[in-house]
Amino acid sequence: MASNIGGALYRKECGCGNLVAYKGLDEQGRKRWKSRCNTCMKHGQRYKGLSCDRCGFVAEDPVQLDVDHIDANPSNNDKSNTQTLCANCHRLKTKKNMDWKKKSA
Repeated sequence: MASNIGGALYRKECGCGNLVAYKGLDEQGRKRWKSRCNTCMKHGQRYKGLSCDRCGFVAEDPVQLDVDHIDANPSNNDKSNTQTLCANCHRLKTKKNMDWKKKSA
């Protein structure tokens, strides 16, 4: 099912659970969609589990979980450097570790 977010048409399709963007119409006038979300297109498929690795929260939908970079380096997509966190645990970890400072360092 398509929805309108920020003026662009999106629908869920990526294997990681994120939304994918509308690409336009094909020759027959049918809607075309990207095969993967922008994050997976840019960084490759992320390793997202079905529950939070920190608190055990089990999501109804994959969008309730995030892939967190343990070392706060968004370029290091090695599986050993990623963990699945719920939005609450992700925010708490980022604040506690001041991960935003590590990005610019």
